[in-house]
Amino acid sequence: MHSIGAAVVGTGFIGPVHVEALRRLGHVVVGVLGSTPAKSRAAAEALGVPNGYASFDELLADPSVRVVHLASPNRAHFEQCQAAIAAGKHVICEKPLAMTAEETAELVALAAAADVVTAVNYNVRFYPLVLDARERIRSGAVGDLFHVTGSYLQDWLLYPTDYNWRVSAADGGALCAVADIGTHWLDLACFITGLEIEAVCADLSTVHPVRQKPAGGVRRLQGRPAARAARVFRSRPRITGRFSYASAEESAGV
Repeated sequence: MHSIGAAVVGTGFIGPVHVEALRRLGHVVVGVLGSTPAKSRAAAEALGVPNGYASFDELLADPSVRVVHLASPNRAHFEQCQAAIAAGKHVICEKPLAMTAEETAELVALAAAADVVTAVNYNVRFYPLVLDARERIRSGAVGDLFHVTGSYLQDWLLYPTDYNWRVSAADGGALCAVADIGTHWLDLACFITGLEIEAVCADLSTVHPVRQKPAGGVRRLQGRPAARAARVFRSRPRITGRFSYASAEESAGV
């Protein structure tokens, strides 16, 4: 297998997972980038990679880096994707691709015009049960599909004292749980059924109107409480998919 040099942006929760996955696939991890030069160096040492970059520009200037994995906070995805594509690097970006539909559309157009490979990391697609469900539906083994329903439940960030950047609308995006975990459900519904989302009807709410940060006092977040939404898929006959989920990540406000 041909191995290519990769660099991972983000050294928190999911960045090291990308490093591990790349190594298991036989690719060389050239370096990592954290939120500060010191965090980059510390992560590089902990993960056993050669380079802890001081900046994103330094990473992009490294000729041994051919693909960039973006596991940075959501607010950084748009500009980092733009810069990486402009630098001629392949890009694997964590979901959500950007903070708004307008930013996402711009990145899609930019990627289509560039001679690089670009992708969003929807890893849940490749769980064995998901692949089995996809095959059963695509092969016709389950018959005609009339309705899709499901949920995405997790208890991470369950309490008002739980806090990280995902519950900040400025860092994680105004849609919060819909963009952070609901996007996995939406992708799975499309991936398994082969249908595309055509229209959206959503009832959004906020579980915890107040979040307590570990340091810096209490932060009040705007929004209403638990997300319930219906998705209408493009198909003949028309199929309606509904999903509901309860997650503390909804509490960042929508």
